[in-house]
Amino acid sequence: MRRFAIGLIVLGYTSMTYAEYTVYDGEYGFLSAGLQIQMASLGEINNRSGDPTYQLSDIYWEHTIEPNIQGAINLPKGSQLYSGFSMIYSAMLGHDPSGITFRGSPHSTRDDFAAYPDYKDWMMSEQMYVGWRSGTLFGQLGENAIDLSAGSQDYKLGTGLLLANGTDDGGFRGSYWIGSRTVFINTMIARINTNGFKLEGFYLENHPRNPDNRKRYTGMNIEYNYQDLANFGFSYINDDDYGGSLTAETDAYDVRIDFKPLPNALPDLSISTEYVYQVNNKFTDVDPQAPTLYWYGDMGHKTVSGGFGQIEYKFAEIPWQPTLSYRYAIMQKGFDFMNFGFKTWGTWFQGEMNGEFIFDNTDLITNTTRLVVTPIERVTMNLIYLNYKFDDPQVWNVESSHHGNEVDLVADWSVNSTVDLAAGIETFIPDEGGKQVFSGGNKMWVQGMVYASFKF
Repeated sequence: MRRFAIGLIVLGYTSMTYAEYTVYDGEYGFLSAGLQIQMASLGEINNRSGDPTYQLSDIYWEHTIEPNIQGAINLPKGSQLYSGFSMIYSAMLGHDPSGITFRGSPHSTRDDFAAYPDYKDWMMSEQMYVGWRSGTLFGQLGENAIDLSAGSQDYKLGTGLLLANGTDDGGFRGSYWIGSRTVFINTMIARINTNGFKLEGFYLENHPRNPDNRKRYTGMNIEYNYQDLANFGFSYINDDDYGGSLTAETDAYDVRIDFKPLPNALPDLSISTEYVYQVNNKFTDVDPQAPTLYWYGDMGHKTVSGGFGQIEYKFAEIPWQPTLSYRYAIMQKGFDFMNFGFKTWGTWFQGEMNGEFIFDNTDLITNTTRLVVTPIERVTMNLIYLNYKFDDPQVWNVESSHHGNEVDLVADWSVNSTVDLAAGIETFIPDEGGKQVFSGGNKMWVQGMVYASFKF
């Protein structure tokens, strides 16, 4: 317990979002520069519920530094040619609960098959793109209705269930938990936004640690917003796994709806759902000894599905304005989780322990209840309960489908326009399936973290 108390003192996560330092802003365009610095340290008690097969760090540290520059050249009728560039230096001291740095090669581009050293660092480019936006050239469509871009850039589809985070962190790259690298590389994205409609066509390549896990995504996305009362989305994605010696493909069809069913009687009630239907010739089952994609050969055309349903209500008229939500999510055995990413606590890394370090979103059923309150202005409290089950426990070579239960308590405090703080403590209690996953680990796993963000 003393060791944990010392850990809480040093737990920290510091993030400085891009500084808006304007070098030039005038008739010919603009040029700005910025800097993002992130630091994180987390502490663990009974790491991975006491799994004896891993020797990981009870306290570990991460940090990243990302300078950036952005600019645009003004063209006729408000159109612009724009560009951006950034680099990220990241480092990590210790071994996080994912086990990547302890086990080595299944997640890395190195062939040493050994544990990484205590200190790991890496530098690589991040944002590197060029684009054009239309301004008022097509006045009937609206300002900047057309946007074309290419290069290394971020792309997020819908809630981020399938596409949001294009680059891996962790392992030899360091800074697994921060996850500051998010771009897809070699992208081409075309967007049209007009009269409530958004149309997108895209080509994206991910940037994994292991080149055998390279993927390229080609697809389209259609969204419609109806008077801010309902949002509808449909996407088609072709996922081509081209990094390994064999080629595998997934065709995914994604339907999303987010709406207020009773806007007059209950304006603070919202319902959202997403359904993904996939046709693929691969399985994305998990090897319990080394969480990574496993190739099972050409299985023919298999159909699997996944998605979620959520209901949420905000009690806006009572103190603290609590928002209560429940979400049921299922991703069947063989579901291609693609390159999902972070939206908010619990989405789509489902849980600050299991979602961050143990599971990808396949062969997984979760029940998530979340309470968000605002006790005072600028302070938000998140209490999240997650129950985990396996769609098919044999994927993990276990007998029980019941993995366990996790509770996350995270507080966010926006001190002012410059400083944001947060603190969190999370616990996980394994059920019978969880004890088998963690090779007999049957202890309550506890994790703590604090967070600070400075914006200049």
